Amino acid sequence: MDEFLSHVEVQMLESRVSNLTPSYWRKERDNRPYARIYYVKSGAGFIRPYGREYRLRPGRLYLVPPRGDFAYGCTANLQIWWMHFAATLFGCIDLFDYVPYHVERKPENPAALEKRMLRLLETARSQRAADQIEGTGLLLQLIAPFFNDPPPTMLGELREGRRRLLPVLKHIDENLGRAIAVPELARVACYEKSHFSTLFTRLFGVPPMRYVNRKRIERVQLILARSNAKLEELAREFGFSDAFHLSKTFKRETGLSPREFRKSKRESVP
Repeated sequence: MDEFLSHVEVQMLESRVSNLTPSYWRKERDNRPYARIYYVKSGAGFIRPYGREYRLRPGRLYLVPPRGDFAYGCTANLQIWWMHFAATLFGCIDLFDYVPYHVERKPENPAALEKRMLRLLETARSQRAADQIEGTGLLLQLIAPFFNDPPPTMLGELREGRRRLLPVLKHIDENLGRAIAVPELARVACYEKSHFSTLFTRLFGVPPMRYVNRKRIERVQLILARSNAKLEELAREFGFSDAFHLSKTFKRETGLSPREFRKSKRESVP
């Protein structure tokens, strides 16, 4: 067993059943920092994560990774059962950065799936410890069939690279409120600066400092989704010079202003 996968952590953030219209549910470049599960009960539409388009069809499940300049819309009235969730390894590696996955899946037993999803929606509304633990298990069961083993040629490099860079990722998570520089991260990883930057970019798809800024904005997004925190306070907390700097970076990374993002959360957009 891959020892990293024994450290999967999932957190349900929001879940609903939504009836959507073409005029309401349509968006380009949605870069919210969490993953999504869509179950299409009826209607038609599309999703486009990372530039690849999938048609939404009744009776199908869709797993949407975080970010990816995600686009979506419906071409007919659409009922979606949906969940927003975070999935990480050791609390700091995005599961989607580590394990290959499918986006679309046709369940073998739709009736059993619907029963499981309805129970998951119930546990998400409960404050009982037993229900919350059950909900975590149900969510893991729901997403597990979407993931694949990496090709054998990739497995060794991924395992070794992630193992060596895990202290770096933890260091970033613990220091998002202060200035972080590439030489500092390279020292944590015990690599020379240029080699570290090359390796990090190959393993995570973005340069180290872009990753740091992305993590800062993701943390801000989660706070904005759950509170009325002021941008000035968040700017100080996460290393931005002022609220304008935070707003500008937020817009560049997510495609939304902080105000637009808050509005989308109030409206519970799938």
